[in-house]
Amino acid sequence: MRKYDKSLIEVWEWKEKVYSDVKDLTAKEYIEKIKSDAEKILAESRVELKTVSSREEKQKVA
Repeated sequence: MRKYDKSLIEVWEWKEKVYSDVKDLTAKEYIEKIKSDAEKILAESRVELKTVSSREEKQKVA
């Protein structure tokens, strides 16, 4: 029997959990879940993202 690293097994468990959470969702429901989860994480971390218009001229950064 092959022995796998503990961290790899942990990643497989995360992957399986995510799959089981979203497997029955429609595309629209999946997008809403991703958006909701992202907003929750950003709020908890106090991260504020600035919306940038694609029409604005490109600016050189450093």
